[in-house]
Amino acid sequence: MNARMHEKVVLVSAAANGIGRAVARRMAVEGARLWLNDIDAPALATLVDEMAGTGAVVTGMAGDAAESSFVDEWVGEAIRNHGHIDVLSNNVGVSRSGLIGELSDEDWRFQQRLTLDTVFFATRAVLPSMVEARQGSIVSMSSGAGIGGQYGLGGYAAAKAGVINLMETVATEYGPYGIRANSVTPGPTATAPLLAHLEQQPGGVEAHTRGLDLRRISQPDEVGNTVLWLASDEASNVTGICVRSNIRAASTRPD
Repeated sequence: MNARMHEKVVLVSAAANGIGRAVARRMAVEGARLWLNDIDAPALATLVDEMAGTGAVVTGMAGDAAESSFVDEWVGEAIRNHGHIDVLSNNVGVSRSGLIGELSDEDWRFQQRLTLDTVFFATRAVLPSMVEARQGSIVSMSSGAGIGGQYGLGGYAAAKAGVINLMETVATEYGPYGIRANSVTPGPTATAPLLAHLEQQPGGVEAHTRGLDLRRISQPDEVGNTVLWLASDEASNVTGICVRSNIRAASTRPD
């Protein structure tokens, strides 16, 4: 069996749609035993049924990844059913636009809760099992906004910067136990919410892509491939990095 995730137990949050869905599907193709989560119970159930129909070993638990008690239950059930955890893929993230001086307390906390707390709760929950096994890989979704900031998305940018730093810290603290932790900035990705948003902006999708390295939007499957590589044994000595994909503004360079 050459599948890169053969019999590895892989947890994926926000798995029902977008990047999380692409990650789950990619892991399934490579033979993973999947333990999925999403707050959208009907969409999660549809995905689980679809994947099980292809022969994948997959279980879904609907619930709020921003609630630590639920996350502990989700992770605990995975360990009870499979005995250990090999990979955690964190994908929850939500933004609300607004200048820093105009953000309400609620808007700030909402973005920190969904975007950073979710990563912390799931990471904290899987670490004891990974430490016991002396191995594990954690891959968390960040954003280009978390590297250089982004106008009108300061709350989201701060949370995504926290994701990068959290993974770097986990890599430092838990590397001696064989645990790797990395993050990914996927660049603007062709998920339904983003495409709908861009279509409402001046110039639409085309105008938005002019400032990107590749002059196009990333595809969810492309991001899934990056997560798969980081999670796999092919990246066995890669830890504490942020993979930056298709995010740099190109306006200062000649076409």
